[in-house]
Amino acid sequence: MKIFFYITLISLNFLFYNVSAQKNRNNRTGIISPWEIGVSGGVSTFLTSINPEAGATPGKINYWNPETNPGLGLSVTRNFSPSLGVEMNLLSTRLTGTYNGEGTPNGFFELNQAPSTFNSQINQFDLMMTFNLNQILLPGELEDIWHLYFKTGVGITHIKDQMNFYPGDSPYLKYSLAFDVGLSVSINKRIKINVGSTFRSVNTDNLDGVHVGSTDLDGKKVSHMKIFEIYNFTYLGMSYSLGDFGSKKSNGIFRKKSGRSGPYRRR
Repeated sequence: MKIFFYITLISLNFLFYNVSAQKNRNNRTGIISPWEIGVSGGVSTFLTSINPEAGATPGKINYWNPETNPGLGLSVTRNFSPSLGVEMNLLSTRLTGTYNGEGTPNGFFELNQAPSTFNSQINQFDLMMTFNLNQILLPGELEDIWHLYFKTGVGITHIKDQMNFYPGDSPYLKYSLAFDVGLSVSINKRIKINVGSTFRSVNTDNLDGVHVGSTDLDGKKVSHMKIFEIYNFTYLGMSYSLGDFGSKKSNGIFRKKSGRSGPYRRR
């Protein structure tokens, strides 16, 4: 999990740098709508288990042929500037898969004893920083009809193992790190359509219902508590602005389309 922590730390440092720099740009780019609400639908997939312990064997393993499952997301975004904002979101989904026969999960001594399927109900809450890459890389140069964005932050994952492989382990809460990249397109002054993909690293070895059986270089069993697991949510969504959508520049664009010319000024 350390690499994800460092990436998040670097992103936050980048945030504070851009907040300061943005003060000098506002006279050119304007301020986008301060609040947006959104809804998204997509599919979730379990990816893998990773053991960061040095010399762990295996270091990365997936016991499953993962399946895709529908998910529903809700979000609230607070924009601070054309390039930066904070997003709170909720996701409800499910992770499932069928046993692929590669290795034996901890607690199952024979291959034929391994579970044939897993089924985990996931409720996810995230708090993420959002970065509009258009305005960060080329502030004031690109029209604001489309936005290439990146998000990163921390979250809480509520997991309920429907198969109950280890009685007493489920349900429970674990912290997670999220990384999201996507593209949004402005339909009008209030509505955006967005498509993206979120990868979440969850600090648990029970996202898929089973514990990984790993050993270190000395052949000693490595605690499953050190393992983290990753899943993906790929989505199509829509957001609605609760104020004037877009920057001053994009408001001018939409006004020209409707037959109104001249620069737009926020009152």
